[in-house]
Amino acid sequence: MLRRSVLYTPLAPFAVNSQITSEAEVRGVITSFLTAFQDLDWPAFRKCWADRPVVFHPCARIHPGGSRIDDPETFDAVWKRLFETSRKSAAERGVDTPPFLKLEPKDLRIDFPSSDVAVVTFHLGSSPSAIGRRMFVVAHTNVGWRITHLHASNLSLSPE
Repeated sequence: MLRRSVLYTPLAPFAVNSQITSEAEVRGVITSFLTAFQDLDWPAFRKCWADRPVVFHPCARIHPGGSRIDDPETFDAVWKRLFETSRKSAAERGVDTPPFLKLEPKDLRIDFPSSDVAVVTFHLGSSPSAIGRRMFVVAHTNVGWRITHLHASNLSLSPE
C-alpha cells in the first residue's frame, strides 16, 4: 500500500529515476567485479569491495575450514591466493593474457531492501551436475556502491 501511495506523489518520477540509477550503478559494480575477477586484476577487484568485507568462500583449497572471512588481512590473503592459483591454472591451459577465467552469471537478480542496500543473486556453471550460487550485499557508501558481503556456495546436483 505504501508503494502505491508513493507512486502517486509528485516526487514519484524522482524516486523511480533514483531506483533506475541505483540499479544501473549496482549492476556496474557487479560487472566491474566480474571483469576484474576474470582478468585477475587485483587493484580493480579490490576497488569493488568495502573496506571491511565479509565473505563465505566456497573453496576449501583456498580457505580451509570455510569459516567466515571478516577481516581485511584475511580477505586479501585468501583472494590473492585464489588469483595466484587461477593464474597458474590458466597458464597450464596456455592462457597467459586476460581473461584468465570465464564467469557467466545466469538469472542475475537485483533487489533493494532499502534505498542504500542492494542484494544481488545469480548462479554460475553450465554443468548438469553442479551449480555455483552467489549472493552479494552491495551498499551505498561515502565512495559509491561497494560490495560488503558475499556468500558463495557450490551445490552438487548429482544424486548421491
